[in-house]
Amino acid sequence: MIMINDNSYIVIKNGLVADGTGAPLKRCDLEINGDKIVNIGIIEPREGAIVVDATDQIVAPGFIDIHSHSDFLWLLHPECNSKVYDGVTTEICGNCGSSPFPIKGALLEHRKRGFGDLGLEIEWETSSEFFQLARSTPSSMNRGFLVGHGNLRACCIGYENRAASREEIEYMKRELSNAMNEGAFGLTSGIAYPPGCFATANEIIELSHVVKEFNAVYATHIRNEGDTLLDSLKEAINIARKTDVKLQISHLKTAGEKNWIKLNQVKDLLNNARSDGIKLHCDRYPYTASSTDLDSIFPKWVYEGGIEDEIKRLKDYSIRKKIKKELSYGNSSDQEFWQRIVISSVLHESNKNIEGQSVYDIAINRKKDPFETACDLLVEEDARIDALFFNMSEENLEEILKWEFVMVGSDSSVKSTEGVLNIGKPHPRSYGTFSRLIGIYCRKKKVLTIEDAIYKMTGAPAANIGLEKRGFLKSGYYADIVIFDLEKIVDRSEFTNPHKYSDGINYVIVNGKLTLVKGQHMGTMAGKILQRK
Repeated sequence: MIMINDNSYIVIKNGLVADGTGAPLKRCDLEINGDKIVNIGIIEPREGAIVVDATDQIVAPGFIDIHSHSDFLWLLHPECNSKVYDGVTTEICGNCGSSPFPIKGALLEHRKRGFGDLGLEIEWETSSEFFQLARSTPSSMNRGFLVGHGNLRACCIGYENRAASREEIEYMKRELSNAMNEGAFGLTSGIAYPPGCFATANEIIELSHVVKEFNAVYATHIRNEGDTLLDSLKEAINIARKTDVKLQISHLKTAGEKNWIKLNQVKDLLNNARSDGIKLHCDRYPYTASSTDLDSIFPKWVYEGGIEDEIKRLKDYSIRKKIKKELSYGNSSDQEFWQRIVISSVLHESNKNIEGQSVYDIAINRKKDPFETACDLLVEEDARIDALFFNMSEENLEEILKWEFVMVGSDSSVKSTEGVLNIGKPHPRSYGTFSRLIGIYCRKKKVLTIEDAIYKMTGAPAANIGLEKRGFLKSGYYADIVIFDLEKIVDRSEFTNPHKYSDGINYVIVNGKLTLVKGQHMGTMAGKILQRK
């Protein structure tokens, strides 16, 4: 029975179909009944159909954000505006070693404090409890989760700088297995951050054996993306070689100007690994600035013991001298280094005026040394400062985007131009990753064809992560679809004014339900929590 007002029977007419495989565009129609595509070709709509005229527009699978950080924030904003207006229908959360489960002990208390400021009450601890909540929570888009190695380690070791014992590794393996049985898509590590940075490669190898048992993915924010980039990539590849696990390198980059020349070595290293049979993919966002915690620039020992101990160290001026001595400025001058670090968000209202300013400019205003200013800010803000780092090469970005094994991910969480998520000056990738790839790197710069770009945002991530019947426009597949004007699609979010939605995306359909219609969010909640089979 056709239920018109439930959007269950839709015919998309006359679109230029990019099916997600990379095949050439083909003008045809799509028929949707319920949550599935049921026919592709020349279709005469039956009585009661909702007809979408897609003449001269691109009809593609809904974009899949393979690297998202909406782990907690989607619970505060079920409409997921920044992603939906950017054409995203599915996101994979829990990257860079941090996920919303398991979450116990000191880690739980830390997360409660952090997200309590935004009005989110964390009342779960286990993967089972989280998935039960997630499945009962409405959302405008689909969502899958990875298991954070940082969570696993923090739950049993905390933030101690030491190798895990055999008993602790077995504990982590049990927690990982539990989460995988709940439907998680794999393991993620952030071994550039605490507590993951204190782990040995052997610890990750042990956990990756569990991931292999589930034929799942190991995604990693490697130890270092700059001065020791090549060694860090070799470590990740070696983990995959020893376990035969599928490997995903997160946000592949060459950070720091002196490291830009390493790109050919990076390419050779990755291609050789793939030639050796390593199942390796990478993800990347189409920007030359990164975004992470301000204190990520410090030596790893600064984080030992957790945030309270870190702040104690930063208050000690003798320890500050030691930190500064170990700090790597690359080949930048002191001024250049701090000018390229811009504060994007702070915790306390008293410092909101510094959002959008470089550490160097803040130091000038405070009449202090930039390093001392950074330390002072971290103490003032309980070490909760996000920053932008302008340290990448546009030429390298364009080259990386061309590589066949590189997918597209935003490395960001959901945001909104209104409400509790309209805060700070976040990286524009939160709003414009996918529209920017098409508008800048397909239409303007011709770095990619539209077919290749769509593949990197749909078919490739779906196949790599293991999404069932998603990522391609095929009969019998779920009707996650985006329709956009190739000549008008544009990212509007800017570093100085980031809270802006993309333009040019006219329709978004999630599980057969119209979610974005003529560029307007309908408030539809058709998203599902996806599980690995």
